[in-house]
Amino acid sequence: MTSWIDCGVIAWMDDGPYREDETVLVYFKGTDLAAMADGLSAQHRPPFAYGNDTASGDWGMLVHHMFNPSRNDYDEIDYRELCPQGAELMVFVPNPSIAQAHGPKAYHYKDGQLSSCIDYEDPDYVGEYWPNKMASVITAAGLDRQNETYEEQLTQLICHHLGLPALDRDTITVDRDLVASYF
Repeated sequence: MTSWIDCGVIAWMDDGPYREDETVLVYFKGTDLAAMADGLSAQHRPPFAYGNDTASGDWGMLVHHMFNPSRNDYDEIDYRELCPQGAELMVFVPNPSIAQAHGPKAYHYKDGQLSSCIDYEDPDYVGEYWPNKMASVITAAGLDRQNETYEEQLTQLICHHLGLPALDRDTITVDRDLVASYF
């Protein structure tokens, strides 16, 4: 099992069949857990793990399945709908294309708009349809893509830049029945 999100994101999944390559971690701020859970459920991706509800200025977190094979639903989630004015999301996708073996991706949303698309294979890329306001931070860090801990270093950089909290296994609730229903 890889633990590419070194701020503690995937470590809590070590003892279960959660298939990290098919899950998405979402940090959220400026909205609440109930709104996020309702929005994801409406898109047929109810969260199966989540942290405690937080104050409006703090980061909360949840984990949901990337796809819903029981519904033959392999569409991506539109996170802009889950990010109202004043809200911010950081979405980590460990394995966005299992069949094609692409590296992880991360997406930062603010006020309903996509702010940064970070492709771990080319993290400082910026294009017309690929915004990346974090590109300058990533470039300045000078991370070595050949280093075996590169993905962890990049994730730590993103977490540090946004002030994302490390995850604490003791504060995460997992709905094991929901997890089992997907497989």
